[in-house]
Amino acid sequence: MLAGIAVLTTVGSVAAATEAVAAGAAVVDVGVDETLVTGIRQAGLDVLICGSGPAAHLSRYDLPEALRAAQRGVPRERILIQVPLSTIETATADGWLCLVDVDEAEPGTGAGAPRSARETIARAGAIATVCAWLGASVVATKHVREIRRCLDMTESIRGTRAPAWAVRGLG
Repeated sequence: MLAGIAVLTTVGSVAAATEAVAAGAAVVDVGVDETLVTGIRQAGLDVLICGSGPAAHLSRYDLPEALRAAQRGVPRERILIQVPLSTIETATADGWLCLVDVDEAEPGTGAGAPRSARETIARAGAIATVCAWLGASVVATKHVREIRRCLDMTESIRGTRAPAWAVRGLG
């Protein structure tokens, strides 16, 4: 279902979903809004939909909820579990699709001086890169374009994605 590491962002309208897809999002979270699901599908967007309704492609859970959903017969490929950085490797080894919200996962955000937008995006990009390296399937962010570039770079370095372009150093 997911090819490579996907970027997820929360949207509240079809226009926001269109903009997110153009920026590189592969998954949009619509929450419980079934009319938004219908609108996104009618717009013909090539995007997976994450939500809590029956029309969603993926449902977002924490691990205990995911285990209960799997016991009820929900296929694992439709279950997306939100995990902290410290448990990505374990959860992926157990066969779960793992989601990390890099905007929430920022360590040390409680105290200190407020960060500039550039610092916030750089920190989110660094966290996304580590998450990708550890095996996360989906990275949630509001900085779609920037995080998509970080994930593409990481996948290219790991050899799981061909680079966008390559330069040969020998003449």
